[in-house]
Amino acid sequence: MRIPGSTTTPAATFVQEVTGEATRRWGVRGTDLGCPVRLADGRVAFFFGDTFRSRGRSGRGWRSPVMLRSTTTDPRGGIEFDSAAGGRTAREILPNAHDDGESPHRESAGSEFTVVPADAVTIGDRTYLSVVSVHSWASQAWPTNFTYLAWSDDGGEHWHRTCARWDNRGGSLDQLWTMERHEGYVYVVSSAFDRTNPGGMILRRVPEARILEPGVYEDWGWDRGTGWAWGQPATPILPGPVGEMCLRRIEGTWVLAYFDPTAYAIVTRTAQHIDGLWSEPTVQVAGGGWGAADGTWAQIYGGYIHPASTLDGLHLLVSQWNTTTGDPYRVLQFTTRLDVPVTSRAPTPSTALPLRVPHHGNGTG
Repeated sequence: MRIPGSTTTPAATFVQEVTGEATRRWGVRGTDLGCPVRLADGRVAFFFGDTFRSRGRSGRGWRSPVMLRSTTTDPRGGIEFDSAAGGRTAREILPNAHDDGESPHRESAGSEFTVVPADAVTIGDRTYLSVVSVHSWASQAWPTNFTYLAWSDDGGEHWHRTCARWDNRGGSLDQLWTMERHEGYVYVVSSAFDRTNPGGMILRRVPEARILEPGVYEDWGWDRGTGWAWGQPATPILPGPVGEMCLRRIEGTWVLAYFDPTAYAIVTRTAQHIDGLWSEPTVQVAGGGWGAADGTWAQIYGGYIHPASTLDGLHLLVSQWNTTTGDPYRVLQFTTRLDVPVTSRAPTPSTALPLRVPHHGNGTG
């Protein structure tokens, strides 16, 4: 299946459902997201969003985020989990108000409906998790209150909330993160956590040792006089709207997987340089209707890359939620391969999207 301007590579193949009965022993049945990161000891942590003991997105045991661990070294045979943060029952690893009041009202930040994970990165013995405080799923400009970083240095068993926080100032493009390390920096691609916001994605970087200092983050932007450069006001690198994202560097190639709500698909792009030109999108998992027999999958989102992925064996974690019945509400595993086109070093000014966006951070680590 193609979208305008997309390239053609083999579509992703379904492997298995990774949640539900397989995770029931930890009180995790209905859940979503499952963004994975390798821990310092080599295990892989998976961070899930709103989680329930029942199959659907309702019932007992509502908590978020929760974390499961896996020692699966070859995901081709399917991802299996071994333990949970919290022991016998996967517990809520960070504070969550679970307030559905939407106060003071839906279109301004205020109460916290839930807290969801965005992405994580491990630096040395410590894992940092980007977390979103959700005000209202139904809000246009204020779906989030803020984004912050938390850390764990014991394999994800205990988490510490930090003061490194980025407030939503109304459509801010620094609310939904994905992160990856390279040559002493952490690179962050982020968006507005709003699948209707056309603002797109921005790129920032920060030295690994200063990841908890919002004021140190450096934007990648375009200016008519100097072209693209670090340290200029952020310019979107890719257009929106956009959903969940996952940035990883695989075999020397930058890979970005994300949910494209316009195409109704999980797509991938590749680049040779993080501050270079991205390929056209390739559809990996196409959305469709419930009961369709055309190879599409209904009501999908997510698209997280397993850290054991290669270019010939890319493993994606895709969420599916029937918003009418509430069930299924689960995470699925797909596998695919990537054809990597040759791209230029950096976008030309004519490809820039000259949109300045608010994304100022506040707080210190």
